[in-house]
Amino acid sequence: MRGPDKVNFTAANAVRALNGQLIVWAALLVLGCHSRLPDRTSKTYADYVSAFYVGLAALQVGDDVRAERELGRATQIVPGEPAAWANWGVLALRQRNLDSAGQRLAQAQKLAPKNDHIYYLLGLVEAGRGRSGEAIADLRKAVELNPNNLIATYRLGEEIERQGDANSDAEFERLLERLVSAEPNNMAALLDLARVAAKRGDSATLKQALAEIKTLSHGWPPEIQEQVEALDVAAAGTDTRAAATRTTFLRNALMRLPDFRQSLAAIKPAPGDEAQPFTHFLRLETPRFTPAPADTAMAFSAEALPAMDETQWTWIGAVSLSGTGAPTVIEANGTAVRLASGAMLAFPGGASKTAPQADGVIPIDFNYDFKTDLVFAGAGGVRFFRQDGPDAFTEVTAQTKLPDSTLNAPYTGGWAVDIEEDGDLDLVLATMVGEPVVLRNNGDNTFTPLHEFPGVSGLRGFVWADLNGDGNPDVGLIDGAGKLHVFLNQRSGRFTEVTALPVAGQFRAVATGDVSHGGTLDLVALQADGEIIRLSDKVDGSGWERVELARIPNATKFLSSEVRLHAADLDNNGAVDLLLGRVTASPETNAPGALVWLADDSGGFGSAISISSPALVFGAADLKSEGRLDLLGLSKDGRPVQAVNHGTKNYYWQTIRPRAKQASGDQRINSFGIGGQIEIRSGLLEQTQPITGPEMHFGLGEQTGVDVARILWPNGSMRAEFALKADQQVVTEQRLKGSCPFLFAYNGKTIEFVKDAVPWGSAIGLRINNLGTATIAGTEEWYKIPREELAARDGYYDLRITGELWETYYYDSLALMTVDHPAGTEVFTDERFVIPAVRPRIIVVRAPHQIARAVDDKGLDVTNLVRDADDRYLDTFGRGQYQGVTRDHYVEVDLGDHVPTGEPLYLIAKGWVHPSDSSINIAISQGSHEQARPLSLEVPDGRGGWVVVRPNLGFPAGRKKICMIDLSRVFPPGVPHKVRLRTNLEVYWDSIEWAQGLPETTVKVTRLAPSVADLHYRGYSVIHQANSSSPEIPDYNQLLSTTQIWRDLEGYYTRYGDVRELLGGIDDRYVIMNAGDEMSLRFAAPEPPPTGWVRDYVIAGDGWIKDGDYNSTYSRTVQPLPYHANRTYDRPPGRLEDEWVYRHNPEDWQLYQTRYVTPKKFEDAMRSKAEK
Repeated sequence: MRGPDKVNFTAANAVRALNGQLIVWAALLVLGCHSRLPDRTSKTYADYVSAFYVGLAALQVGDDVRAERELGRATQIVPGEPAAWANWGVLALRQRNLDSAGQRLAQAQKLAPKNDHIYYLLGLVEAGRGRSGEAIADLRKAVELNPNNLIATYRLGEEIERQGDANSDAEFERLLERLVSAEPNNMAALLDLARVAAKRGDSATLKQALAEIKTLSHGWPPEIQEQVEALDVAAAGTDTRAAATRTTFLRNALMRLPDFRQSLAAIKPAPGDEAQPFTHFLRLETPRFTPAPADTAMAFSAEALPAMDETQWTWIGAVSLSGTGAPTVIEANGTAVRLASGAMLAFPGGASKTAPQADGVIPIDFNYDFKTDLVFAGAGGVRFFRQDGPDAFTEVTAQTKLPDSTLNAPYTGGWAVDIEEDGDLDLVLATMVGEPVVLRNNGDNTFTPLHEFPGVSGLRGFVWADLNGDGNPDVGLIDGAGKLHVFLNQRSGRFTEVTALPVAGQFRAVATGDVSHGGTLDLVALQADGEIIRLSDKVDGSGWERVELARIPNATKFLSSEVRLHAADLDNNGAVDLLLGRVTASPETNAPGALVWLADDSGGFGSAISISSPALVFGAADLKSEGRLDLLGLSKDGRPVQAVNHGTKNYYWQTIRPRAKQASGDQRINSFGIGGQIEIRSGLLEQTQPITGPEMHFGLGEQTGVDVARILWPNGSMRAEFALKADQQVVTEQRLKGSCPFLFAYNGKTIEFVKDAVPWGSAIGLRINNLGTATIAGTEEWYKIPREELAARDGYYDLRITGELWETYYYDSLALMTVDHPAGTEVFTDERFVIPAVRPRIIVVRAPHQIARAVDDKGLDVTNLVRDADDRYLDTFGRGQYQGVTRDHYVEVDLGDHVPTGEPLYLIAKGWVHPSDSSINIAISQGSHEQARPLSLEVPDGRGGWVVVRPNLGFPAGRKKICMIDLSRVFPPGVPHKVRLRTNLEVYWDSIEWAQGLPETTVKVTRLAPSVADLHYRGYSVIHQANSSSPEIPDYNQLLSTTQIWRDLEGYYTRYGDVRELLGGIDDRYVIMNAGDEMSLRFAAPEPPPTGWVRDYVIAGDGWIKDGDYNSTYSRTVQPLPYHANRTYDRPPGRLEDEWVYRHNPEDWQLYQTRYVTPKKFEDAMRSKAEK
């Protein structure tokens, strides 16, 4: 059992461990009777495959509760297959349930006695128990079984070095030499070999390793070359131990280079990544998880769509009007647009009645009502039509407030995007010449024209998808001259162009899809010579890879007209196919309407399949909701035609309908998640698609269902859905992604959530509007811990601070204060966020009084809701358009008739705030939205009205916070003692009291420095929320996930272990803490207070917080580093060595800030595995 300074093995953990042991024992009994493995054709085998792969997916994407259930079930279904036992053990190991992990892995070892990875995992269990000898024995066995297991070899060396025996360093050196022999260019292994050789005084090995390092150092930046030179000098000295120290300096500097991190990962996984699961069976035959063979016999038969009259059309498409059911067919020409639902609208073809081009009809929900509106972009301008119902649209162009010069300019098409990722959909409009026009949606039915793509003239093709895997949708486009451009999203609506794409010549069409089957999106482009290529961002960020995918036979003939390229799984075999359709008439009378290249089961594309009819093909859609994509086009005489997909193989399919949760009170994600991304996996068959509309189609080949769908929403949130039905809607969770760290405390029985911890108000990079970043009002905060929520255990107070949201924390100082005071008095801290910041202090009052009455702004009596602190919250103000901001509202409180005068007086309001974030603040700042207003205090003016006496009271700094509002001298003579707390923020009051201040009362405050401050990885708590009026409350005793669920900010964090030195004072030396980390704190308890006195507590902290919101300033990285002399956050990140904090405390980057974190763990979650 671990001590109180580590992750607590709680009663709940013990219950789970006991349940796991019972399953183990029961399975062993079953194993004794039924040791035979099931036949692959049996139901037992199918059940095992389902349980194993759903459990594996849950383990990988961060649903530990489901993983526990499914992996445990798998061991019961087929007790004789070791892979589920091992993975079940990995889960327990990650959760630090070491007894359960040991039992499960021991069973896996019995079933697979020659598997090296299982012995490696057993070594991790023993190392976690502190049993170094046993760990070394298991790791030796792993290496003996598989000498090529580099990770086990390195871990064995670490354990041997940690033992510190006389021969430990020599043996570690031999193991490192083995690693270098296996991977001669592994920089991490070479550097550690140099370190151990220097430590031993082995000059020959040191110099040889250093020579190899210098050979590999070409191209490293100057600051790292300086470290190499310093190591070289130290190695040449008489005392090689100095060189050992210099290797540590060099290693930390190298961590910023992707190549070095890759070499390190080959021998030493990142903290938290050490225990990887099996993805294949060890005794059973593993199913085949590749795309199925292409359905090369698939054919399309042209069928006329219903026509109301003889109108000739020049454009056709299919649009999901509501996100449910089959899409609606839309036809258009130079004057009209007709929907199959019955609506007829005008198209802006201009005086010449110019027909719409291929991208001239734009489906977009521009008013966030979850109904697809339509925007038309043509030669006569741009027009907006709001959907009132499937058969009713209203033109609202005038409401956009766009200037006539924008509305009536000629356009060739457009696309829906969320350009600054603030939760509403904007438009990119294509022009024949000149820079493309971005119409920014202001969220109030108005738009603002912008120019975001300098250097681009004209626009012929456009895609919006995450092309470099960083979570933000990028832009691939073809300009009017046929040049291909890629603009990478730098967040906050800023883009930079890639200047070195490996392409030349003209391009005709562009699309995106995971055609490389790597789990990331590729840019697919058609060159003017008929070659179709993919461009893929290289994993290490070193450039772009160009690969030919297919060629058009007789390209000159087919490309004699305008074409459009699509990536979709037409035959449902589980791989993306390519569809190239002609969208304008061709002078070549025999040219086909489309060409199709089917992806095969080996990752390539077959020969082109010609589609002769219809003559023009605009796209593909599942028009009958039957799971097959039909082609949509026009005959030569302009009649609507569908080419019905007749597949010869009955492959499985999945439709996923992404959807934001609600239209009001949130609006952080556009209604259908456009710009986000969906990753699905069936067994190990993985596919990725960008979210481009309300309905996403996946072919599954021979896989019968989807084990997991991982939705990466366009605001950075992630949601995983398991065992999806064939046509399923996936809704976002409305949970916080940023707020603050969580404070937990041992209360005498268990560890429970107290309140949001420090830091809360010192948010660096927070955008308050379009104009800039908020300044830092203050960094020191004091929060009360009530006496019933903290109790000493074994002479210590046990506190835990966890990072569980999309944030990075910089802790400069942490202390606990015991506050002893006379019984009958109470002490409080003012826990408001306000500018200027609250002065940290302890406020002493007499015993608080209940209020006489409370009514809300509608006159409703709410006294029972706010009279007592009972976790029932006042919530009668509804929800606004955006999270955190609602209508103007107040609560009117009658203090009663016995309020003293002439003494300090406080209103004590306890509650929580639902905060906004940078993206919401940006969205609110656009257009005519009412801006957020802090709390204000009003009192009767004596003439029947009310007057504001405290105009800027801020708001509660998070969850379960206390607002101390000074009422001294606010009441005019003769008026009743009533107050109103007014705001338009989502502030939820639990209780409101009043009390007399006792400024002269003596209290005894003892400030305690932590005797233990241990930083380590923990994971993420299960979150409970009683209702929408209540805050989200984390459950410390139940883990939701032990893998990363957020896209980490990249940079140097504090290494795990003792961090007390960094918390001792406010000195700009701080703990840098990541999401998933926990800091366990113990404070020695002073002598109890004297008789007649009681003790409360205050956590006092100083530091900063930075979130990963896409619109927060520099939210991609840990840098730039904050410091107290700098109240702004407007300098872009640069070299670490130029940072003020680094220059003043460089030694911290050798001793403490040595853990380099990237988002790779989050990005590759579905691909993590034990097998190499």
